[in-house]
Amino acid sequence: TGCANNPLRYCPEGQVTRAEMAVFLLRAKYGRYYSPPSATGIFADVPKFHWAAGWIEKLYAEGITSGCSMSPLQYCAENPVTRAEMAVFLVRTFNLP
Repeated sequence: TGCANNPLRYCPEGQVTRAEMAVFLLRAKYGRYYSPPSATGIFADVPKFHWAAGWIEKLYAEGITSGCSMSPLQYCAENPVTRAEMAVFLVRTFNLP
């Protein structure tokens, strides 16, 4: 959907956040019309009303992410995705060797 709607922009040089990446991965896996279940608020730093909470919690439920911190359980939704993290997310999402 791009990085802005008015006017429509893509921002190819921009960084991708962990929240945005959750949407990218699940849409790539399940199709563009996929919609995740409602969030319950399992991450201390992602309230259940956060725009990407359902997407993030679905990644967790599928074992694709374990978050960025365990005690308390956090996801770090606004952090940029590193190349190393992206490689792990792709392997886990698509069961790559």
